[in-house]
Formats: sequence, C-alpha cells, structure tokens
Amino acid sequence: MFAPYISDDLRLRVHSLLYVGVSVETIMQKHNESVEKQGGPYNRDDLLTHRYVRRQERSIRRFKYELDQDDAVSLSLWVESHQNYVFFLEDFSDSHPLTIGIQTEWQLLQMIRSGHHSLLASDSRFGTNKLKYTIHTLLVFNSDNKAVPVAWVISPKFVSTDTYRWMRALYNRIQTKDPAWKLAGFIVDDPLADVLAIRDVFQCSVLISSWRIRHAWHKNLVKRCPNSQMQIQICQRLRQAISWVCRGQGSIDIFDHFMEDFVDSADFVEYFKAIWHPRIGFWITALQTLPLASQETSAAIEFHHNQLKIRLLNEKDSSVYQRVDWLVDKLGKRVHSYFWLDEYPGKEDFSRYSKDEWLSGLTCWYRALKIPNSDVTLEGHVAKVVDHYQDKAYMVLNPGSEFAICDCNLSQQGNLCEHILKAMMVYRGKGSDKASVSLHEYKQALIKILSCPSHDSLIRDHAVSLAVFMQTQLNGAVGMDSNDTLENDMHQQCKLALFPLQDGGRVNQNHGRNDGPPSDVIYNRGRSADASMGTTGNMNDRLNDQVGDGHDVSDPNVLHDEMDVDPSSICISPSELNEMAG
Repeated sequence: MFAPYISDDLRLRVHSLLYVGVSVETIMQKHNESVEKQGGPYNRDDLLTHRYVRRQERSIRRFKYELDQDDAVSLSLWVESHQNYVFFLEDFSDSHPLTIGIQTEWQLLQMIRSGHHSLLASDSRFGTNKLKYTIHTLLVFNSDNKAVPVAWVISPKFVSTDTYRWMRALYNRIQTKDPAWKLAGFIVDDPLADVLAIRDVFQCSVLISSWRIRHAWHKNLVKRCPNSQMQIQICQRLRQAISWVCRGQGSIDIFDHFMEDFVDSADFVEYFKAIWHPRIGFWITALQTLPLASQETSAAIEFHHNQLKIRLLNEKDSSVYQRVDWLVDKLGKRVHSYFWLDEYPGKEDFSRYSKDEWLSGLTCWYRALKIPNSDVTLEGHVAKVVDHYQDKAYMVLNPGSEFAICDCNLSQQGNLCEHILKAMMVYRGKGSDKASVSLHEYKQALIKILSCPSHDSLIRDHAVSLAVFMQTQLNGAVGMDSNDTLENDMHQQCKLALFPLQDGGRVNQNHGRNDGPPSDVIYNRGRSADASMGTTGNMNDRLNDQVGDGHDVSDPNVLHDEMDVDPSSICISPSELNEMAG
C-alpha cells in the first residue's frame, strides 16, 4: 500500500519536519499513533507510508543548491524548477539589478488569513553585514501578535529596487486567490521607503517603526559607553529627542546639541556622528509625517529579525553568503520550514529534536505581561524586575521608556527585553511619565475626526459612534470598569465637536481640515475589534442627545492618560473610515 495522492497539507508537513531534522522513523511513529487514536484510516492521508517518507528524505538530502558554478545560471535553473515559489523576477541586466520575490503557498495563505483587514510590516534590511544580497521580509501578525514571514524579496546590497513593481506583482497574486482581501495598514522601518508606492498598491495607511534605530543605538551604547550613569543620561536625551520629533517639536538641532553635550563619551558620539547624523534628517521627516507603530508591534518585528538571524546565518562555510542560489534555496526550504513549525500545533511532539533554530515562544511584550506588577520595584532612575522563570532579579536603567538598558543578556545585545517593557508599563501606570508617542498620535487623530465638519446627520452619527467605539476598546484594554467614566470622557470630546466650526449657520470648509488620513494612527494595532456594538450604539444615542453643551475638544489631554500601554484591539476597516470621510 502506498500514498501517491496525499494532500498538500500533509506533504508540506512531511517536508518541513524533514528539513528541520526530524527522522523518518519519528514522523511515521507520530503519524501511526494519530491514525490509531482515531480508530483506523479514514482518508487518503492516513495511508501515508514509510516508503514515501523515506523517498522524500532521500530527495531532500541529495538536492544541491549549486546547480552551476555561475551564480546567475544556477539561479535561473533553480527558478525553473521552483516556479511556484517565485512571484517576481527581475533578472541580471545592465539597466536593472537582480530582484527576486519568493513566496510559498503556505506563506500566501498566511498572508491572506492574518493580513486581511490587519497589518503588514517590513523588515527591509536583513543581511547588510554578511550577505551579498539583502533580504526584505514582509510580515503579518498571528493571534499571539508574533510576526510571521509571508514573502521575501532579495536584491543586491545598497541597490535600490523598483518597489512598485514587485509589490504590484505580490498584490495581484493575492487578489487572484482572494479578491476581497484588503490591508488595513503597512509598517515600514526605513525612512526612505517608497510610501507612495505602498499607498498606491495596497490602498492603506502607512506607519513607521523606530525599532531599527533604537536597536542600533542601544547596542552601541552598551558597547562604547561602560559608565552606567552616562548611559542613563544618554538614553534619556535620545528618548526625549525622538519624542519631541514625533510630536512635531524637534529638528536636527536637537541631535547637534546632544553631540555637543556628551562630548565626554567620545566613542559613542563619534559613532553617532559618523553613522547616524548624515541620515538623521530622513528619520526626522519620516517620524513627523508618519504615525509611529506601537512598542508591541516593534517588539514582534525585532523578535522575528533575531529568529531569522539564527535560522539563516548559521553556515560553517561563510563563502555561501555570497551566492544568491544558496540564499533563495535555504529561505524557501529550510528557513521556511522553521517558521511553519512555529505555527504547527503538534510541534511539542518533536521537541527532542529541538535546537537553536527552533527558537520560538512569546515575544518580549507578552512575556512582560506575565510578570506581576508586584515583582517590579522602582527606585529613581533604576528599576528592579524579578524574573521567576529565570529565578533572578534584573536591573533596568532609565525605566519608563523603550530607551532603557537592562543587565540581561538579551538587552546587552541591543534588543528589547521583557524586563524593560514591564518596567515601562509599571512606570507609566503610576503616572510617572507622559503618554507614549503612539497614544499621543492616536489622540490627535481622534480629535481631528471629531473636529471634521459634517454636512448631514449620518456622517455626524458615524463620527460619534466611531469615537465611542475606539474609546471602549482602549478602556477594555486597560481594564477600566466604569461606563460613567467612559461617557464623561466622550461627552467632553463630543460636545461642540460637530458644531463649533459653524459661523452664522455656515460650515467653514477649511477649518479643521485633516492634512493626512486620520486612520493612519488608528491602524497602529493589528487586530480586528471585538467589542459589543450594541453597547456602543446605546451610548451613541445618549451622546447624540447631549452633544452641543459647549466644551472645547482641542485639548489632547481630555482622553485618559491611563491608556499609555498600547491597546491590543484597535483596528478599523479602511472602508469604514472612507465612508466617514464622505
């Protein structure tokens, strides 16, 4: 008996387990156990044979990525035999650099399932130090808000590619599979990203994540400035500079003054001046024109970046890093299999094969949520966080922001850790710090929505309903219990929100104009909202009855400062916002 017609799902499972190192005998043992548990074979997949799995293992072991000594020829041969992996190919030429886009069928399904009315993020510059060809990874976020790679675009280092062309090819591929698929927001990590192309292709809002500059500054500060007190001062100034820039109150002069004030930390200042000062102007422009992604989302992107580094850059022979045929083959097969394994519910059945590449688990944001507040002690510019999983206490310098430094191994390598994030949550929860930049930008966008002149009651009612709905989501995320508190807050926001722009019965068309789509900030979270719309509707009726009593809504502090921790369920469909825009 043999199984020549097993399903694509089972074939993918067998190949992925073989690629990550699980033996043929173990695969068959687990398969036979599951068939026996259900009382015998019921479908074709239950007829999987040892012979078939062994043949697949032999084929994988014998395949060589180097199909020709010439890298370009070898890549062409690989593409011919893996056409279902490639969604875009710009071959070597004098006028265009090589650009190849890879997406497996599993990645396509993940993009459709987790990306619809949600967020897509990019890790745009992986491998600039070791690889000849850099990787631009597109990510979606699963139910645990972990980043899952859904496409890889490979191009030569330091060469700009035609972003529009490969994005359009990817979008068309998705539309062929699911014409109703629509993106809510796109997160970039490069100030020079082609924002116009992204908006044109995906018809969505664009945000920016600052995880890359925070990671680089953090890593080099630990490396180049051993004095802990100086580290605290530098972190505070850098955090303050980024905050001012995002709030529209800063310019490049802030960073010039920073370098002058910390001239005693010559090693770090020289690094900052040489590497970051020439490009800081681009970051300032991007941070002032694009909404800032939340720390939760940035932590997920950084976690994926570290996963990819462990799973890809582990070759004993470093010369392969100069070949594109090796890169596309390893990404599309072995690395892809590790990320598939992360989503496989039966992963623990093969835990005895676990190795470094199996690194998974929760992101540092979700690990921080598991630490009780009672395990955090704040003492001035230092916080002590007890980690019961590691049975150790860690010291966090400059708590209260992502620009903090912890003495754990993860933080010393420049990464965000759960201890930094937990200290930030507790610090802000006690009112010891201003609201996060993400929340500040959300407040501003909500105020703009409320201040937009409306021409009929339908648009007015929609604006008020949306405001109440968003407030309900935020209150639920931080555990607020009082509906009265919610209503009072929203009353203050809504009173005169729809009428103060009128002059003698006429609406001033220019006053309160929103120069950018307010949805850019609202898309800062990547999950669909799940609040009860019945409750929102009743509250909307009461608000409409009382709107117009006469309070100013221009003060961004009217909203709760308790909601500094980024909420977990804020995502509005683009169509809803477009309707409101009239």
